[in-house]
Amino acid sequence: MPTRLKKPSIANKLLITAALLAFQGYLAHHALIGQYGVESQKELVERKALLTTQSQLLDARIETAKNRNSLLVADRLDPDMLSERARGLLGWSNPNDILIPVE
Repeated sequence: MPTRLKKPSIANKLLITAALLAFQGYLAHHALIGQYGVESQKELVERKALLTTQSQLLDARIETAKNRNSLLVADRLDPDMLSERARGLLGWSNPNDILIPVE
């Protein structure tokens, strides 16, 4: 008994080809424009640079705060810092006073 193979229809071939091309287009679109695509990589690099700069500024502020805090330790009080704080609390400070920050 001979068997006869059925040839796939041309419509079926075109449908599969169109589906695969649409899927490739979808992947290409997201590779270029998606959340982690080529175009958004530029934005991510710019954001990283901005956040790195902000992080460095915050680190500098933390170091400044640590230095000022270390000057207020009871066993080694800085007389100038103590005088500045006392005058500010008592209301004896003058707006024309020139304060030079300790670095």
